[in-house]
Amino acid sequence: MAGEDSARGNSNEETGSNPLDTKMNRRKFLKASAISAGVVGLGGIALSSGNATTVIETPTANVPSTSNADPFASQIVTLNINGKDVQVGVEPRDMLNNILRDSLGLIGTKRPCNRMECGGCTVLIDDVPHMSCTYPAFRAVGHKIITVEGYTMSSPEATVLNALQQAWVEEDGGQCSGCQPGQIMSATALLLNNQNPSLDDIKTAMSGNICRCGNYAGIIASIQTAALKLQGGSA
Repeated sequence: MAGEDSARGNSNEETGSNPLDTKMNRRKFLKASAISAGVVGLGGIALSSGNATTVIETPTANVPSTSNADPFASQIVTLNINGKDVQVGVEPRDMLNNILRDSLGLIGTKRPCNRMECGGCTVLIDDVPHMSCTYPAFRAVGHKIITVEGYTMSSPEATVLNALQQAWVEEDGGQCSGCQPGQIMSATALLLNNQNPSLDDIKTAMSGNICRCGNYAGIIASIQTAALKLQGGSA
């Protein structure tokens, strides 16, 4: 018996197949790793069905990559400003005021507070007054933008702008004039829709514009004078 056990032991050592050894030895580990690396290199997906295994190749060369796209990069857009289409580079963070003043040199539009409190940056977008300091420039694409420089156009807006600017001089509508471009643009929106405004109409339309000099009497007188001229009368 001892001789048989000894013989079995020697046979197992020679063949390396000890039935009690369930651990993976170094040779088996390296062999399995090599096979795994080869399968990964195929770039395929293994599908097992019973004892059969099928490898499906998955092409990757034509898959588009968007990793290089910069969502914050400047883009060339077209803005319609004072009757003209203008192409300008705009970043998603740019406000319309910045594009008007810094990129296009239309410095008639002011930026007194830069936080939508004073109305000094008011422009017309589709004839509606908006504070340009907080209006994203991208939103203005496809819309009609008019600034205080728009008096040179041949349009109803230019007619009202001219009347208001002349009246502002006649009635001393401005003192320091830091807020006056925004005041005039809000008044333009008013007179485009109502050329015979009451005092309450004027106060309501101008309520978003602050005059730090307190020259509200001059501003109201200027609007009333412009309204009379637009009606064909005299001040």
